[in-house]
Amino acid sequence: MNKRWPLYCKIGFFFLAFYFVVYGNSSQFFFSFVFEGIWRKIIPWFAQIMGHDTAITIFTNGSGDTTYNYYQIYFFAILAALGALVFAFIKIKDQDMDLFHRLLTTFLRYYLASQMISYGFAKVFYLQFRFPSAARLDQELGDFSPMGLLWTFMGYSKGYTIFTGALELLGGLLLLSRKTTTLGALVTFGVMLNVMMLNFCYDVPVKILSSHLVMMSLFLILLDGKRLAQFFIGNKISKLAVPPSIVPPNIEKAKNIVKWSVLGIYFTYSLFSYAQRSLDYGPNAPKPLFYGKYAVESFYQYDDSLQLKTVADSVRWEAFYQSWKGHALIKTGSEKIIRFKFNPDTVRHILEISSYKDDFEDELFYERLDSTRYHVYGIFQKDSLDMIFRKEDINKRLLVKRGFHWINEYPFNR
Repeated sequence: MNKRWPLYCKIGFFFLAFYFVVYGNSSQFFFSFVFEGIWRKIIPWFAQIMGHDTAITIFTNGSGDTTYNYYQIYFFAILAALGALVFAFIKIKDQDMDLFHRLLTTFLRYYLASQMISYGFAKVFYLQFRFPSAARLDQELGDFSPMGLLWTFMGYSKGYTIFTGALELLGGLLLLSRKTTTLGALVTFGVMLNVMMLNFCYDVPVKILSSHLVMMSLFLILLDGKRLAQFFIGNKISKLAVPPSIVPPNIEKAKNIVKWSVLGIYFTYSLFSYAQRSLDYGPNAPKPLFYGKYAVESFYQYDDSLQLKTVADSVRWEAFYQSWKGHALIKTGSEKIIRFKFNPDTVRHILEISSYKDDFEDELFYERLDSTRYHVYGIFQKDSLDMIFRKEDINKRLLVKRGFHWINEYPFNR
């Protein structure tokens, strides 16, 4: 690079460097688990200092856009600004600034690559999105959340999901080499810009992470911004320069051996890890005993003296659904959805049912009546229940059976 670094460039660079490195090591990266405990102590304290009137007790979970996360990036920005001001006024030679620049570029390459490879595998193995479950197929469109709608239309098409995952995987792999960094950044920027807009427009709580991935990939693109502009806009011949290595030439070969060995192990581990998860939870995973939808044909509830009780719609079971092992849900007559832990004991013919909040833990007995019907009975939340479950064939639903057609004489828009 060997360029002059005026003061404003140093301040801007160190701000981005501090911010990106601190943020990257707090969000799904190799050392995130080391810092997570630290941030969970500091950020709630910081929020109180900034005037937040309630204690922060909810941290990063299925949502990456919690109050905690927003205070976290606010704190990181202040930390980065202070670090930038301190380092900018320290006398650092231009060649040393070039080294810092290469170190930041290297960090961003590997951080982006790890995110893209992880999310790419999750889609290629059809794990992040899944085909609509029986419970989802029964849900009225007006009751979908925006995120639920996105997850449903993405999961419906296994081919499109794998296609988007392959593009994410491609962007990540290209970022692993200095020679293909710009191409990898362009692929990653295009893919993640679309993901970011989906997250914003469908209210998916990954807005913070996806926005940062877009900004990081844009930073890498701008490193070759002048040459890209000459080629795409100026219609001029322009060669993309390969950034110099951060290690001395005499150990470059050893570095490459170590680098590609580590990356090979990481990639192989990720591949087999997601493959195993696909075997356990993917579309071809073994289906649990009560997989799918069961309509509750009859429902009787008795009190402690075995007297038949009048059952309100909010209590009466209307349908039972199970999509994956260990989890199930009930829909009542009032359309209320109850989610719970569910494990059948096929030896004792017992259904173990418990709530996620440990409010109850009950056991129901079951016996098979014929190929589609079960008799389910026992004590559930202190009342005796006696029910008949009848399995329904979800393959008869239009969304499931319609399939793909090369030729459509008329639009089939139902």
